[in-house]
Amino acid sequence: MAGVNATQQLPQEKLAEDLDAMEEAITNLQVLYEKYFLGLDRKPPDQERRHVSEKMRLLKTTQVKNTALKFRIQALFAKLISFERMWDRTLREIEDGTYKRDLFKAKLHQARRSDDEPRPKSGAPQISDQMIRKLYDTYLVARQRTGESTAGLTVESLAARLRTQVPELMARHKARNIEFKVVIKGGKAVLKAIPHT
Repeated sequence: MAGVNATQQLPQEKLAEDLDAMEEAITNLQVLYEKYFLGLDRKPPDQERRHVSEKMRLLKTTQVKNTALKFRIQALFAKLISFERMWDRTLREIEDGTYKRDLFKAKLHQARRSDDEPRPKSGAPQISDQMIRKLYDTYLVARQRTGESTAGLTVESLAARLRTQVPELMARHKARNIEFKVVIKGGKAVLKAIPHT
């Protein structure tokens, strides 16, 4: 794509392949930003974003006679612009300290600091909030990568589900502990329970 002039026309097949690659690059960039916003990556993917933006702007200036390809270029360009605005807004919120996920973490840390008394131990082992949060973050990114919906998926819903399953799994497998891992099976992200006897 680097040596293409703004007025030069590309063959339709090559352009269709470039658009497929661009769509995949935008999706990958979206996952990278989600990982950064979740705190899994330390730096935002600025270099990848610059690369995708440059390629998209080059595709936008390419002269295309095929109406379907023209429409697809415009739709991808609009999608990228929309994501860029959302990412910029979220980055500003992080800088200002008003980002919702950061506020949630701050309140959680504050609650932990103020809660000096240890919780009473019950008979069944409990999964720590930190472990659930880590599982949730990994599970969310895995579902996004596989193209599955993340609507309705919250830390609280995952915690409730895991905390009800642990005693059942321990009794069934006669295990002293249950470990959970996120795996992709059949193109879907799943939580795999590993009993330790």
